[in-house]
Amino acid sequence: MSDKSPSAPRFLVRQGCKGWMVYDRQRKGPALVGTNPAVNLTRERANHIAQSLTGELQDRSNYRAPQ
Repeated sequence: MSDKSPSAPRFLVRQGCKGWMVYDRQRKGPALVGTNPAVNLTRERANHIAQSLTGELQDRSNYRAPQ
């Protein structure tokens, strides 16, 4: 067993006032897609954006510079 507890996901899909949004726990607000906030979305679109953003973070953390 590991002493570390699993970290909470950075991006959450939440229901907003006018549809769904992707919430960024690090920013403590809506996630940004480029310069646009990820708000007023369908649930499917919000899930897709959250998965895309999570994948981008994993790609960056696994990046190794060519030698």
